[in-house]
Amino acid sequence: MFGHILHLMPRIRSGYKAALIGVSGFTGRGMIGLYQGKNGTKSLSVVLRGIAGRSAEIHVDGSHAATIAIKNGRAVGRFSSAKGHALPDFHDGTNIEIRQNGDVVLTGVLSRG
Repeated sequence: MFGHILHLMPRIRSGYKAALIGVSGFTGRGMIGLYQGKNGTKSLSVVLRGIAGRSAEIHVDGSHAATIAIKNGRAVGRFSSAKGHALPDFHDGTNIEIRQNGDVVLTGVLSRG
């Protein structure tokens, strides 16, 4: 079923992506994609599964990028600087963290995708 959710993410041509895995006993998982257009516009796509609670924060190299709503343990979201979201800079090797109540529940590292 998780694979069916991934098709909702837009194709990332020359962007970056990361598989997210649970840490410290958390068992959720997910995928995140970041892309920067030629005009400097940044976009972020995220799919999460197995996450408790009502929301989670997405952090890119320690900087808050977005907050995503969770429903029934799942979340799908798209964020764009063109829509006013303040997305931080990113590059190959950037650390991604999904946090809840200050605790890191998922983590991953961006790579060209």
